[in-house]
Amino acid sequence: MSTTRVVEQDGPPPFDVAYAAIHTRDTRFDGRFYTTVLSTGIYCRPSCPSRTPKPSNVAFVKTAAKAQAAGFRPCLRCFPEALPGPASSPDMATLAGRALAAIEAGALDTGSVGDLSRRLGTSTRTLNRTLISDTGVGAVQHARTRRARTAFRLLTSTDLEISQIAFAAGFGSIRTFNETIQQVFGRPPGRLRVAAQSSSLATDRVPARLNLALQARGPIDVDSLLEFYAPRTLAGVDAVQDSLYVTAVRLRHGTGELAFGANDSPDTLRVSLALDDAADLNEAISLARRMADLDADSPGIDAALSSLPWLRDDVPEHPGIRLPGEPTLTESLLRAIVTQQVSVASGRAQLRRLVATVHGAPDAPAEPGAPEAPGELTRLPDVGHSGSLRPFPTAAQALQRLPEWFRGPATRQETLRQILELLSADEPHAPVDDAAAREATLDEASRIKGIGPWTLAYARLRTLGDPDVDLSGDAALLSVARSRGLAADRADLMHLMEAARPWRSYAALHLWRTHSHPTADQNGRRP
Repeated sequence: MSTTRVVEQDGPPPFDVAYAAIHTRDTRFDGRFYTTVLSTGIYCRPSCPSRTPKPSNVAFVKTAAKAQAAGFRPCLRCFPEALPGPASSPDMATLAGRALAAIEAGALDTGSVGDLSRRLGTSTRTLNRTLISDTGVGAVQHARTRRARTAFRLLTSTDLEISQIAFAAGFGSIRTFNETIQQVFGRPPGRLRVAAQSSSLATDRVPARLNLALQARGPIDVDSLLEFYAPRTLAGVDAVQDSLYVTAVRLRHGTGELAFGANDSPDTLRVSLALDDAADLNEAISLARRMADLDADSPGIDAALSSLPWLRDDVPEHPGIRLPGEPTLTESLLRAIVTQQVSVASGRAQLRRLVATVHGAPDAPAEPGAPEAPGELTRLPDVGHSGSLRPFPTAAQALQRLPEWFRGPATRQETLRQILELLSADEPHAPVDDAAAREATLDEASRIKGIGPWTLAYARLRTLGDPDVDLSGDAALLSVARSRGLAADRADLMHLMEAARPWRSYAALHLWRTHSHPTADQNGRRP
């Protein structure tokens, strides 16, 4: 391997900046770039505890995928493969960002690069050229890195069988899995299980249960997440119990239950999964990360917002506030639409009637068992034995039974009919965490009469995790701003929120949190 120092111009920070970061082992740079050590053939995160190598022996790269493509193996002291999120932070405004997000959602597990290119409206050549230009490697290498990273997480945080991990991580065969792990880590899968933690397995093949801790950037304000979810839960679909949020989810190979709550470490989220099929583990983990907004650069966001005079006191009181995600676009759009122009109670009654119409009357909420150890997440019931929660109805189910559950103006029913037709056409073809598909559907939804800016903004925040949506039309937000002397009308509020860009969504959450009730719609009602 060459010992020539290579400094990337369009990737990691300048060499002197990056070297200063690794010399001080600054964790804030973890995931932003990687250190490749030419003398040992390994790559590390900036905060690696190992002795800092000489400047002549290091080069810096933007992504783990590029380090692996160059033949470097992950360091087994700092475990760069355990870093949160994708190999690089995707900018959804760019082709490369949309491609990386789709690859993270498993687009290349079941389809080809050509399929992905067509879905993104470009050619395979253009897609790979763009990825190489922006990240240093093409689509296949990113998919390989993503599978290796997922496998590493499962190997070191669960007791799943090697064969189950291979398929859950997206590998087509155990042989390919073993070869990839050997190539990437320089050792077979069994030897990577040195950091295994507690987990449980329901059977020897598909249904699976496990507990794991998901890493985030900076602290996670779990209390704010639970406070947001609690007043919005629907009996039979989700619940907040014993400091846990529990929801039923529909995944690619089956259904399951996902629960999360606070962990001993402030920058990790304790998650419990109960799945019909272990092949959905990666998708379920990805969904959990999105619903708790774990890939946000929370310290950077907090630093930016705390510089605003009107948030100077709020941000330090609630560091690590996160965007509360929702499993499906269908759920977030229906929640927004049915609560418009009616009372809060009437809107939620519509949704409860929908759930009861499709699934039947919900059972009494299941009582979680006692924690197994101090600080450990209460475990979910055994797979296949919970029975109390079912996923929110699909758009096709809601459309088929629309006259039975919706009671309201004919114009509103027509809006629902059109949006449900659009959603039901897209649902079978889009994985639960396919951001590009949700983006395209929202674009089409914007052309439907009755779907206004607030509805779209709310859906973008809940299902895309958009950090910068304009919620100045929200009555509760305006009410809080007025009470604090920050804005007199919507124009004032819009101007105020402009100062928070590109973090307007997080600024809105801080203001909402000062209000004693859930988020309001444009009529002052709360979905």
